[in-house]
Amino acid sequence: MRQLLALCLGFAALAAASRSPLVQRAVDMVLEDFHSKSHVQWAHREQAVEDVIETDYLAGPFVQLRLTLRQTQCQNQPGRSQDCAFRRNGRKRSCRACFKFDVSLARVLDQYVHCMAERQLAVTDMARRDAEECEAVQQAGEALYHPGRFAFSKALPS
Repeated sequence: MRQLLALCLGFAALAAASRSPLVQRAVDMVLEDFHSKSHVQWAHREQAVEDVIETDYLAGPFVQLRLTLRQTQCQNQPGRSQDCAFRRNGRKRSCRACFKFDVSLARVLDQYVHCMAERQLAVTDMARRDAEECEAVQQAGEALYHPGRFAFSKALPS
């Protein structure tokens, strides 16, 4: 049993190492956003990262992901990095997140983060709202990067 656990942990570490730096930054931002909420009393850690979409646009890259968080044995202390063990029957949260970065990756043009209890995943209205919000984030800043958009406007008479 311990060998199986070690193998699973090895695969999880390999998956985390193969992530792009931008996806890892998005995961860190989701955790920071989640822990900044006043109602979160216990620290959570990522358990799984799924459905990663990373797309480049003229305005900058767009990252969309689904992330499973699991409650740990440590109290939530915002601003502190905690490496705590998972609680045996700890709560699980599923987060949908979308980030649009500028071309230099220095700042976030727009973002959407929504975390909910896993038992709420069956609510289709939330899935539709999440998709609409992520679509809006995806379009952030694109209007500024269409060269020639007004190239065919009428000239003033001479």
